[in-house]
Amino acid sequence: MSQDGFTNLRLNAGSGEVQESFWPSFTDIMTVVVMIFLIAMVVLLVRNMELVNQLRSTMEAERIAAELARATGEEKDSLSSALHRAEEQVQRMQLEIMRLQDKDLSHETLIAEQLRAITGLTNERDDLVQQAAQLTLLRQRLEADVEKRQSQLTAAQQEIDSKQLQLSAAQRSVTTLEQSLEQLRTRFTESQDQAERLQRTVAEQRQSLDEARQQSQEFERRYLVLADDFDSLKVKYDKLVRPARTSAGRHLVEVRYWKEDGRYQITWREGGDGNYQAITRGQLDNVLGRLVEQQKNGLYVKVIFPENSGLSYNEAWEFTSHLHSNYDYYFKAEAEEKEKALQQEKSEP
Repeated sequence: MSQDGFTNLRLNAGSGEVQESFWPSFTDIMTVVVMIFLIAMVVLLVRNMELVNQLRSTMEAERIAAELARATGEEKDSLSSALHRAEEQVQRMQLEIMRLQDKDLSHETLIAEQLRAITGLTNERDDLVQQAAQLTLLRQRLEADVEKRQSQLTAAQQEIDSKQLQLSAAQRSVTTLEQSLEQLRTRFTESQDQAERLQRTVAEQRQSLDEARQQSQEFERRYLVLADDFDSLKVKYDKLVRPARTSAGRHLVEVRYWKEDGRYQITWREGGDGNYQAITRGQLDNVLGRLVEQQKNGLYVKVIFPENSGLSYNEAWEFTSHLHSNYDYYFKAEAEEKEKALQQEKSEP
């Protein structure tokens, strides 16, 4: 054991106790120093590698952010063009919806009138059926009465042979019974004729009802066919003939038009920014005429109809056609081409 009370486990411990030397202690101290140096170097190397990885991640994130910003800018431009096209399509669909609503209103009125006529015919048919049933019951009663009177007549004829004294009375009774029988037969014949007339009337009314239903179904079928043909032809025309109408490179003017309390309301703004300003139709024509002369690239006139605008299809179409044909670059060019074509046709021999 050492002087401090701990057991010396090193090799040659006995010789070390005999020969005291400073080299083992120096070796241990240098070993500890080297280990500390190595540990510090490893820590520095690991930290340096972490810093390098962070730097690479930062540079990659900056590159991704730049690519994302570029892609976002391109997507923003494409979305802006798509938004303008969608707004133009919404405007056309609003006009088409208003036209179809007016047309549907007339069809609904016609259908309502036909339904009222059908209801009236159905009620008349039910009344006639009820009358026919009552006449059938009356006929049965008359037949029973006739059978009863016939039985009475037979009994009277049998009593003639046995009661000669009551011959005159029996004959008068027979005459009366025969007259009553004839009247009953006449009434029965009239009832049958009336029942046949009622049946013919019911058949004619049923035929009229079937024709009205077929006509209503034919109207609905024609309407659906014409609507599908119009949609397909319009899509083909827009794809094959007419160029795309866009606000790119044009001076944008937005005009809102609606009816409130029986009075037409108009507001407008320029460039798509800012608040809408109220304006009259004459002032709007003056402003748009001045902008047409100032803007060499032409105007893109966007007409907006708010929900529940209170306008009919004709009113909306007249306002839109007036603005587009006089001030919008697209429709003005189309009108000029049509005019040139007409002039060329007139000039040709």
